[in-house]
Amino acid sequence: MNGGLKQKNTLRNGTARDKRLSSRIDKVSFTSFAVLATALMGQTVEAQTFSEASTAELNRICRQDFTYNSTDQLGVICGQLQAGGVTAGSGIGSQSQPSSLLISQQQLKDEQTKKERKKRPPASADVIAAQWGKFSTFLTAGATTLRHYQNPFEDGYNASIPAVTVGGGYSVLNNLEVGLAFNYANAMGNYNAGGGFDSNSYTPLLYVNYLPFDGAFANLALSYTRRNQSIDRFAVAGTNGLTNNTTVISRLTTGNFNANQYTVNFLSGYDFAIDNITFGPRVGVDVRQWEINSYHESSSTGLELRYNDQHQTSLQTTLGVFASSAHSFSFGVLIPQINVAWVHEHANDSRIINAHFIQATDSTTGPGFFFQTENPARDWALIDVGTSLLVQNGIQAFANFTTVQGNSNFESYGGNVGVRLEW
Repeated sequence: MNGGLKQKNTLRNGTARDKRLSSRIDKVSFTSFAVLATALMGQTVEAQTFSEASTAELNRICRQDFTYNSTDQLGVICGQLQAGGVTAGSGIGSQSQPSSLLISQQQLKDEQTKKERKKRPPASADVIAAQWGKFSTFLTAGATTLRHYQNPFEDGYNASIPAVTVGGGYSVLNNLEVGLAFNYANAMGNYNAGGGFDSNSYTPLLYVNYLPFDGAFANLALSYTRRNQSIDRFAVAGTNGLTNNTTVISRLTTGNFNANQYTVNFLSGYDFAIDNITFGPRVGVDVRQWEINSYHESSSTGLELRYNDQHQTSLQTTLGVFASSAHSFSFGVLIPQINVAWVHEHANDSRIINAHFIQATDSTTGPGFFFQTENPARDWALIDVGTSLLVQNGIQAFANFTTVQGNSNFESYGGNVGVRLEW
């Protein structure tokens, strides 16, 4: 009888343990699902850097699930990591690319075909501009240097961006011009941690310049950018903070992807004229949608990653002031000018990116790992200083220097020269 009671108690205790274990499993499953669902919605309970998230994933693959083939490169890496008894890691990656506004790609100059103002002196640029025709063509070329600051979420880098723009317009009415343009830009940069990127951007552009009444203007530009980019990412595995940060494995991975960007840009303002000086406020809105499909790194180091689809939306407003002065010479009219604007970002936020180690056997079905990009800056200053030269035969030459200051992530300096011809 005592044996029967013991057996019943044992069965009862076993059933209770099974229930508690089942409950714990349910809780763990629910928690895992909740974390995954939160990540897929673009939010995380705790922000993770690329290094933190990829280290945890590589540790899971090598030491817990063994979801790799011991004969491939990832298997060799896992074997080395386990044999060395060091922490797994894969370095810091950079996924956010500089926006076209920050790198100051060539922009169309304010069109100079305003109607002659009778009260303006003979030195006014509008007197010369009034003699020009209905057709116009222009060409600009220049370069920008861009510096991205190092932070825990993204690598620092330095880049140079030469660019060229060509286009032409037609004055449909005395106060309405419509035109087409094409911009090409090449961005080459080097990451502070090693590696770099090379990006080619192709941008067709449709623009409309409208002068609703004397002194006022409104410019609208619609553009599409196709970007072809290659990235060399310096990946490391086996960094042990307890042994003087000795790097066990360090390799360079390579990836290529294409991105699409859609942009709507609107700028308006009003000019006050006092003798040969013109000044006035400027208000603008810039909307950009950036998208890339999933892609994977193509080298064979064992640390290659596959990234899921990504998209980014930016809504920026600008509020600034413009000033210029016209000076008449025998060869034409020289117009120095300055434009200072405050830029505010409304929509762009830190993003969550999903990645997988390609050689892990569950890379196509498993959740992979999620890491966060940096928080984009909200406010900065855009400063443009330049000069234009207008001559009687409808030629306008110009040169400009542009810089971005006060941005917590970027700093840029650039310049361009160009010529515009009307007939």
